[in-house]
Amino acid sequence: MRVRFVAEEAEGREEWVPPASLRVPWDQKDVWLSRQNRWDALTSDGPLNDEVVEFVAASIVFEECPMDETVSMGWNYRERGVLYVHDATALAAMLQVSEDMFASDPRSFTDGAGTLTAPWPTTLAVTPLIAKAHAEQLVAVLAQREEQSQREAVYGQYLGGRGKSGGTYISAETCAEVDRKYKPARDLVRNWCGTEAVDSFAELKALRTEVVRVGKLMEEAIRSLRDAGQVRAADHFERQLGVPLELLRNASAVRN
Repeated sequence: MRVRFVAEEAEGREEWVPPASLRVPWDQKDVWLSRQNRWDALTSDGPLNDEVVEFVAASIVFEECPMDETVSMGWNYRERGVLYVHDATALAAMLQVSEDMFASDPRSFTDGAGTLTAPWPTTLAVTPLIAKAHAEQLVAVLAQREEQSQREAVYGQYLGGRGKSGGTYISAETCAEVDRKYKPARDLVRNWCGTEAVDSFAELKALRTEVVRVGKLMEEAIRSLRDAGQVRAADHFERQLGVPLELLRNASAVRN
């Protein structure tokens, strides 16, 4: 297909181009340009790259709390950080806010399928509320990621291969360098979750640690009683413990 360039600097230049490279027929150009301009305005203040701390933090929230039928976020460079609200009523009820919040930015628009599309500032306002609503789940996930990152910063990481591939070893130094990108984002998500959720998780973790410690002491005491021939007393204390000794051994092994 031959096309003619209409810009003055093109000076009437014509070229043959494959039809697949054309966006729309010429008579639909105005509608297409209007949509392009609207999208450019919508994304004008979005995160510059996928390493922006707030975007990484938002990615953690949407990854760990998928609500694709209610709300989602754009990932690639053309829609990075864009908020898609598929069910404004459900999202507003979950976050206990007005539906007007999602369309507060004048650049927001609703498509033919009823999905509200909003720019990055709206995403930044909504995501902390989502994190707060899923605080207990997120705080636990953040703790797991923190522990894994600390292990990998010491021992590195091994990625198993497929078939005859022997896999790949990632050095501890590289793991530590990668973690420096994610740690500020984890800290931000933890802040979004709120101090109450963080403190509650810390208390629960400390309580579990104490239960394992006391259980291990009981196991040692019961074993000592058996070794001393006090079988009846050992059986009595094991029944009083209420937890099979094997579970205590496994819990202690996991912690170690």
